[in-house]
Amino acid sequence: MILKIVTFFLLFMVVMGAIQKFLFPHRRNMPDLLKRPRKCAQCGRFSIGRGKCACKS
Repeated sequence: MILKIVTFFLLFMVVMGAIQKFLFPHRRNMPDLLKRPRKCAQCGRFSIGRGKCACKS
C-alpha cells in the first residue's frame, strides 16, 4: 500500500512538472533576469536602489 502511494506521488510530481514546463517554458531563466541589476545607459554603472544615475544630473 505504501509503495502505491509513493509511486502515485512521484507520478503526480512528474506530471505537474511537465504541465508547468508546458505552461511556463522560460520560467527557469526568470530568476537569472531578476538577479541582474540595471545599468545606466550612458556610463554603465549599476543602479541598485537609486532613482537616477549621478551622471545624468
